[in-house]
Amino acid sequence: MATVQVSDAVFAGMKDKVVLITGGASGIGKATAELCLKHGANVIIGDLSLLPSDLVSEKLKFIQLDVCSWESQRDAFIQVEEWFGRIDHVFANAGIGPTTDFLNDTLDENGHLTPPDLQTINVNLLGVISTVRLAAYYIQKNSAHRAAGELGSIVVTASTASFQNFSAGDYTITKHGVLGLIHGIGFQLEGKVRLNAVAPSWTATEMIDAAFIEGLGVGVQGPEVVARSVALLFNDQQRHGDVIYSWKGKYREVNKAEGGFLAAADGILMNSAHEESVVRKLREAKMV
Repeated sequence: MATVQVSDAVFAGMKDKVVLITGGASGIGKATAELCLKHGANVIIGDLSLLPSDLVSEKLKFIQLDVCSWESQRDAFIQVEEWFGRIDHVFANAGIGPTTDFLNDTLDENGHLTPPDLQTINVNLLGVISTVRLAAYYIQKNSAHRAAGELGSIVVTASTASFQNFSAGDYTITKHGVLGLIHGIGFQLEGKVRLNAVAPSWTATEMIDAAFIEGLGVGVQGPEVVARSVALLFNDQQRHGDVIYSWKGKYREVNKAEGGFLAAADGILMNSAHEESVVRKLREAKMV
């Protein structure tokens, strides 16, 4: 796995860029908005919650949206395009914590098992898929506004729960799915839009009780640590298909790097070298 250095110099590329952040009213999204604004970006926050009073800037706009609604997200992208004529970077960050483990035996009035609660799935995975789909379209649509060879980017919020056991059923399923976006559609966006992910460890947001976790002797990082990795992925034109893990100010690329997850899979699986090439040929033949 490759250690990643995040220096302030890389943030100079944010000046006058148009950045849309879902789930930007608090936590990692808010910290990312503040960092982008500090370096001169035009930031649009889309969130179901209203902006906090301390988040104010002439270069900040807000759209109230529901990521579980395609129409709500679509209208937000249309609004941003009308305001600025382009979208350069999108941070698909809206998310909630676990709401069920899928194994609760809840019965209805007739004594029959009720369907599982899919709220976290709808927000953390299906909502992110919709954001990524819209972002890919609108970033490419207005690519003429960028310098030759410069690509816009999408960053999704994965988690350490994306690649290990994590006893929060619905949440873990969604974060594995977010990592699946990197592996499943990244190649289709090559040379068009850069798609990357951040995978933070325990981070002080409204989703967790940071004091309780620290009381267990486990370190908790501030959301500004994760924000720096997001902004790095916005600005580094060489990064596509990367997953940057962060913990207490330290960063590692854990997907593509030597010793990362893709390399580990190649070492474990007996036929991994052929599987991706076969899928690509099937797609070229329009068989999948």
